Amino acid sequence: MARRTLESVYAQNLSAGLDFEMIVVDNTASGNARGWVASLSGHNPSPRYVQEPTPGISHARNAGVAAARGEFLAFIDDDETAEPEWLANLYRALIGHKADIGTGPVHPVFENKASLGWDPAPFFYGKREAMPTGGELESARTGNIMLRVATCFDGTPPFDPRLGRSGGEDTDFTHGLHRKGRKIIWVADAVIHEFWPDAKASLPAFLRRKLVTARNTTLVRIARSARPLPAVAAMAVKALVQLAVFSPLAAVSYPISRQVYARCAMQVMSAFGKLTFWLRAGYYGQGGERT
Repeated sequence: MARRTLESVYAQNLSAGLDFEMIVVDNTASGNARGWVASLSGHNPSPRYVQEPTPGISHARNAGVAAARGEFLAFIDDDETAEPEWLANLYRALIGHKADIGTGPVHPVFENKASLGWDPAPFFYGKREAMPTGGELESARTGNIMLRVATCFDGTPPFDPRLGRSGGEDTDFTHGLHRKGRKIIWVADAVIHEFWPDAKASLPAFLRRKLVTARNTTLVRIARSARPLPAVAAMAVKALVQLAVFSPLAAVSYPISRQVYARCAMQVMSAFGKLTFWLRAGYYGQGGERT
C-alpha cells in the first residue's frame, strides 16, 4: 500500500514554481523499507529515506519533521492515496485564507463493500465534512494535513511520544497550535482515500475506533484547558446525557435495524470515551494493524 501512496503523491499536479520533496519514514528497527524506497530513486525528486527505529508514530513523525526542508509540510499515511490536486489545493487554501494548517476529507475505500451489510457513512462524515473550504477548526489529524513550517514548528519535537502508541498525538499538537492562535481550516477539495481491509471494517472495530477517538479528543481538550476541573465536569455531563438518550435507542434498535443501531451505538461509545478519557489503548484489538 505504501508504494501506491508514493505513486499518488508523485502524480500530483503542481503549478509552475511549486515543487516538493518526498520523505519516507521507516519506523522499524530492521529498516525493512529501505530496499523498496531505493527502488523508486528514478522518480523526481528521489524519495528521501529516514529510519526511526524507536517504535511509535510520534517518533516517526518527529523524525520526518526534523528531516523536512520545505516551507510547508504535508502528511499522508501509508494506507492512503491522494487525488492529483491534493497538494495544490491544500497550498492554495492556506495562501488564500492566510491559514497555518489545512486539512481535508479522508474517504474510505473498503476491500469488500458487500461484506459490511450497513452504511458506515456516520463514522466518516460529520459537521466538518459539510463545511466549505476556509471553515475554521480547533484541531486536525495527520492523515491529511498541510502545515506552514514557520508558524507551526519551533525546532522542538512536535508530537508527544507518550501518545504515540494510543493515538491522539496529532490532535494534541494541532489543538495546542489552535490555542496559540494558529489558524486551522477545512479544505473541502483536498481529498485523500484510505484503504480499509476487511479485518478493520467490521462494526465492532468501528465502535472501538470511536471509543478511542473520543478518549483522545477528551484527554487533549482537558489537558489543554485553562480550567481542567470544570472541563471534566462539562464533559461528564455531556457524556451522561448521551448515554441516557442513546443507550435505550441502541438496545431497542439492535434486533430491528443494524443501521440505526450503528448510529446509536456510535454515540454510546463516544460517551464511554469521554467518561474514560484517562485510559490509553490502541485503535484495534489484539491482532489488529495498529497498536
